Amino acid sequence: MTDVETMPDEVAVRALKVEAGQAARRWRISGWTGEFRDPEQERAYLDKHQRTIARQLRIALAVWAGLLLLFILPDFESLGNTPGFWISVAIRLSVISVLAFFAWQVKRKPVLATQARWISCLEVAGMTVFLLVYPLRPELSSWAFTLTLIILISVFVYVPSRVPAMLLVTLYMALSTLCMIHYVAPKTPIELFALFVVTLMPIGLGWGTAMRTQVLQRRQFALWQQAQEVNVALSREIEERSRLQAALVHQATTDALTGLNNRRQYEALFQYELNRSLRSGQPLCLCIIDLDHFKQINDTWGHATGDDVLKRIGQLCRDSFRATDILGRLGGEEFVALLPETDLPTALVVAQRFVDKLATTTISEAIPELKITATVGLAQRDNESHLDAILQRADKALYTGKNAGRNQVVAG
Repeated sequence: MTDVETMPDEVAVRALKVEAGQAARRWRISGWTGEFRDPEQERAYLDKHQRTIARQLRIALAVWAGLLLLFILPDFESLGNTPGFWISVAIRLSVISVLAFFAWQVKRKPVLATQARWISCLEVAGMTVFLLVYPLRPELSSWAFTLTLIILISVFVYVPSRVPAMLLVTLYMALSTLCMIHYVAPKTPIELFALFVVTLMPIGLGWGTAMRTQVLQRRQFALWQQAQEVNVALSREIEERSRLQAALVHQATTDALTGLNNRRQYEALFQYELNRSLRSGQPLCLCIIDLDHFKQINDTWGHATGDDVLKRIGQLCRDSFRATDILGRLGGEEFVALLPETDLPTALVVAQRFVDKLATTTISEAIPELKITATVGLAQRDNESHLDAILQRADKALYTGKNAGRNQVVAG
């Protein structure tokens, strides 16, 4: 095999490799953010899960607001009916109002749930308010630090947001917590470092959990989208195959020039109708149509005009005969029509209508002087059980009509 012969195969292989590489890049997930590296794919993922993310965020906000309300009771137990208690209540109710407003906005516009900047701002604001516990209630510092650790991991587990945004928010809270603890009760650098390591533990655990969840969800989405694309491709392939099959069936059963049934098809249909007629005893008529002096058209105006005439005759047959009649082209300028459940007098009327219409029809607008007539041989099934016998009688009637001057219907 020469180099020239192998070139198309090499080009095809390279094209497949390029396509495979593009597909791989399309589904690639970042090991840092847990998101698709392709912005379009990430947008498609968020669009599909937008309402689910919004619902999860509203639940998280509701739980947050509920906890703020719940802790009013311990505050009253500790502070009693004092200005400090009412300041605490005012702060809590303010935060709850902000949470409720944001939850309402998310319900109206679910797309807000996929925009991490708003969620992060809300988290930072809420954490900043929480950090006021350290200077305002220093006796609760140990309890507040324990709660801080729970909040750090909850940010990753319960609040739907982007992983980098979660990481920044939790680092902010961890560092701010250390600052507040040192402000309330100064610590040595070693103690601060130890506390920082302790805060990093829930952050690391939460980050790992969030990354695993984000990656798994996007892999699941990638598989779903790939399956959708395969289904679409298969549907298109099925449609294309159906179209090709229909085209092949049409080609195998239809005369290409006139659009009528070809010999193979009309013989099969004729045999079916003959068998039905034999079973039911219903009449059956057969017409053979021959165009008069068709050779003169080819000789005078050419074969292209002759083909146009045959097309026009095919359409005229469809217009003149009934929907239940079976039409076909015998070959050349001869056509055939089978009239099921039709007796001879009715068949004579149908055939004569065609002959009369043909004689008065303008076959070609470009050649007004072009006129054509037809002779029809007609036969009704008598006791025949084979089509050939009926065809022979119709053919004999046709030649009788041609010998009698053409442009007429003759029954045999």
